[in-house]
Amino acid sequence: MPASASTPEPERALRAVPPAQPQHTERGHLRAVPKSADRTALPNVARRRSRESTDGGAAILNGPPVAPPAHAFVQRLAVYAFEVLEGVRSVAQFGGWITPEVAAALRARRALRIERESLTRDRRRRIATPGRAHLCTPLPHVIEATVVLHTEVRSTVVAIRLEHRRERWRATDITVL
Repeated sequence: MPASASTPEPERALRAVPPAQPQHTERGHLRAVPKSADRTALPNVARRRSRESTDGGAAILNGPPVAPPAHAFVQRLAVYAFEVLEGVRSVAQFGGWITPEVAAALRARRALRIERESLTRDRRRRIATPGRAHLCTPLPHVIEATVVLHTEVRSTVVAIRLEHRRERWRATDITVL
């Protein structure tokens, strides 16, 4: 063999290494929840979370069935969300039907759309006509809906997630495509 050619390395024997056993160390931020049904033994965080799930802060997953909202209600929410993004309607006008997170997201999207319109100098007002609302129930107290909004030039889809909270339906997520 020429001196510049590399010599092949001898084959190394491969052997399986057993996985390391997890170390069970006591950590200050992790605590085991006792198996007893005594609620007073739960840490404060666990007690607070269990209260939040029963006071209406989140959708109740195991309660009695609730009638879905009317299709007209879902269509109205879709049109209102579209109008908020267009700058025609204020978020506060339908604030009772949406969560604060949805309101903040709509405000942020509206600011972006207004900035885009100012850059392109497009001041046309778009009026949306809702199509049929399509409802789906993935969980007992959760409804996911889509509505196609028709304008003169194009159509837009609005996806809405509704959860039954505090004896009423509230939108927890709205996406205008």
